[in-house]
Amino acid sequence: MKKTGRPRKAERKENISVNLPKALVDEINNQLSYFSSRSGWIQLAIEEKLGEAFTVSESTTIQLLLALSHREDITDFCLKVITSEIKSMTQVVETVEGQ
Repeated sequence: MKKTGRPRKAERKENISVNLPKALVDEINNQLSYFSSRSGWIQLAIEEKLGEAFTVSESTTIQLLLALSHREDITDFCLKVITSEIKSMTQVVETVEGQ
């Protein structure tokens, strides 16, 4: 007799455990909005590092701003502007999602 049940997802996720410095985890958490997924953020960062991330035209504005904020050649002024813009955009997203 064949078991029947719910169909499985095409791509299964696997839990892993990674030790990171608290300061790095805090920095990641500061980049996330209330409704964001830390796992999703870390997955995107890994895909970016592996070269499997979205192209510029496929990326959201927030993803592009986050990428710019992590460049070594960014000025303090630009970083403040980018950070402010990211915060204002995530607040707008939270407000829209909360309605």
